[in-house]
Amino acid sequence: MENDYGCTSLKDTQQGRSTPGGITKVEVDPDGRGCHVAWTSPEQSPTVVTKLSRANGILYAYTKPANAQGVDAWYLTGIDWRTGRTRFRIPTGTGDAVNNNWSPIALGPDGSAYVSAYGGILRVHDTNDRPRTPLPADTP
Repeated sequence: MENDYGCTSLKDTQQGRSTPGGITKVEVDPDGRGCHVAWTSPEQSPTVVTKLSRANGILYAYTKPANAQGVDAWYLTGIDWRTGRTRFRIPTGTGDAVNNNWSPIALGPDGSAYVSAYGGILRVHDTNDRPRTPLPADTP
């Protein structure tokens, strides 16, 4: 489940703003009589339907961290489904044109992720030469 509370319009993700954030994995208890939180990620995913790849165990989210300088940068972010740790962030662009406005992520058979955004459809494909946002060692 992603927490997109507070995102009611395009304005909520402009000028460096974002939602409070958080993505949580809830698991059904083995006895089927309840559930529990397996992990929570602090990633801010204000406007996406996340997608899990069973092939690689990555939960794909479209994230936009808050930015005090007013930069509206968006990322395709991979979260380890088992642990909840952020594995990568791939920059997709800045501004309203790359806001996906609650569209789902689609995963292609070649490993590409497709994100529908205001400016068109973004294709992100995993390669060794792609730009990456460095993650601190203690990133959950």
